[in-house]
Amino acid sequence: MAALVRRQRALEDDADRARAAFPTAFGRGGGAGATARDVVDDGARATAALGARDDDDDDGGGGGGGGGGEADRGSGEEEYEEEDAIPRAAEAVMEGFKKPATCCAVDRSGARMAAGSSDGVVRLYDFNGMKRDLQPFRSIAPREGYPIHAVDWSPTGDMFVAASGSWQPTVHDRDGVELGEFDKGDMYIRDLRNTKGHVAATTDVKWNPLDKETICTAGEDGALRLWDVTYLGDARGSQKAVLKPQQVKPGRVQVTSCAYSHDGDLIAGGITDGSVQIFSSKGSHHLFKGAHPAGEEVTSLSFGRDGRTLLSRCEDGTLNVWDLRNVKAPLKRFEDLPTRHSETTVGWSPNDVYFFTGVDAERDSRGGNTQGGLCFFDREKLEMVHRVSTPTNCIAATWHPRLNQIFVGCGDAKGGELRVLYDPKKSMGGITQAVGKAVRKKADDFVRIDVQEISYTPNALPAFKEQMPGKRKLDSTDIARQALRKNPSKAVTNMDKSGVLTGGTGASLLTQHIMHNNEELGEKNWMKTDARESILRHAEKAAANPMFTKKAYEHTQPKEIWREEEKEGDSD
Repeated sequence: MAALVRRQRALEDDADRARAAFPTAFGRGGGAGATARDVVDDGARATAALGARDDDDDDGGGGGGGGGGEADRGSGEEEYEEEDAIPRAAEAVMEGFKKPATCCAVDRSGARMAAGSSDGVVRLYDFNGMKRDLQPFRSIAPREGYPIHAVDWSPTGDMFVAASGSWQPTVHDRDGVELGEFDKGDMYIRDLRNTKGHVAATTDVKWNPLDKETICTAGEDGALRLWDVTYLGDARGSQKAVLKPQQVKPGRVQVTSCAYSHDGDLIAGGITDGSVQIFSSKGSHHLFKGAHPAGEEVTSLSFGRDGRTLLSRCEDGTLNVWDLRNVKAPLKRFEDLPTRHSETTVGWSPNDVYFFTGVDAERDSRGGNTQGGLCFFDREKLEMVHRVSTPTNCIAATWHPRLNQIFVGCGDAKGGELRVLYDPKKSMGGITQAVGKAVRKKADDFVRIDVQEISYTPNALPAFKEQMPGKRKLDSTDIARQALRKNPSKAVTNMDKSGVLTGGTGASLLTQHIMHNNEELGEKNWMKTDARESILRHAEKAAANPMFTKKAYEHTQPKEIWREEEKEGDSD
């Protein structure tokens, strides 16, 4: 008990020191009408604010202007706090969307992000492996031809769910591989509680922030459905419960948005009859009748961390702040926030000091288009404190508490993009890891400008033909070989096995060698001599010493018998 008392006193002392670091009055009026505000983001901010106030005291310490200087000092410190709290010092743009980026979600660790667009593609980003080109590592189309309305990560970050215009939302792992889809209901059953799935398009999806096995979906069939991921693909069905809203008036209604409270106990749904209805796991039910005009879509809902505050965004251009203890009227209604997208998001800052929503770009009085933007509101004062302009319609937005970065989905009819607001000094991880990395170089990035341009024409004449780089110059042997390949019938006879051209084949070369050694070949042209005379000059020698006839017929026929010449006419 003593330890608890000491800890409580230490916390109170820290709160007092932080309170002293912040101004006690806001606005130029000062005085008793101003309200105090306890905002403790971190010690560094409190020290900076305290130093700024001391500097103002030193500058404005003389004369009778003390009262006015105190009021101006309070206004300046308030502006400093607001600008310092919102990470908007730098901006990164992720391009490549063919249509507007309608939704985005970052897992709790801040390592991966899933972004959906109206072209039906979910793009997955890995901040640890992303380069400065800010390209996704994978793009998937859960249902071809259906726009993506919502994506959300599981509490553990190992899966995400995507809701498109189809009846069946799909569940994927963190690499984008589809793990399964929810069941589809029977459209001919009128009682929605008796169907095992949606019988119309799904409009929104949220994962239970504490239970990794439970998912809530909203559909145009007028029902909120709870699913158990562990029974995904099971024949018994994965639907756990059906939450059917109360009808404010007879007729079919649609549930266009849903949201979980931070403890997972409350589920809110936005209905097209203009109501916002809240369901509790304890069985209680809250009905906000007339929260928005009937027939308008409630684009987004978001609970505060205190569990008592609810934000509702509608297509009629309004944003309502609700206290769950008062269902009759909102605490504040913000108007003139135009939007034409059914996915326009409303959300909170990590410490619930601010809440934000996006607005569309509209035509001004001169006919030109104004810029869209992301509007920030102060929770204590319930007024707009800052606006970050975007060149196109601002649709989706999420502020990640760990990264301290704001991811904004924008787009129009020409295309879409994803913008990331961050502060290099206060934001950590996420997009800051990618903007500092160089893009992987490719072979096409290197170009030589000092090389002479050469045109290679393979069919040109040999005299005008350029030799390809990396090949040796052809000699006479290569030319002969190429000729033989083109026309094998015309074989080259004067080439040995090594490819050397000679005067003839191997046999002719041997004959020439023998004749040359026997002095048969000389400088005279022996081919022009008379062959008959060359033979007859050996006749006497052959008659004296016959080599072929005498010895063969010496015993059987010692006297030669030669064939007599036949006269014409004897053959008859």
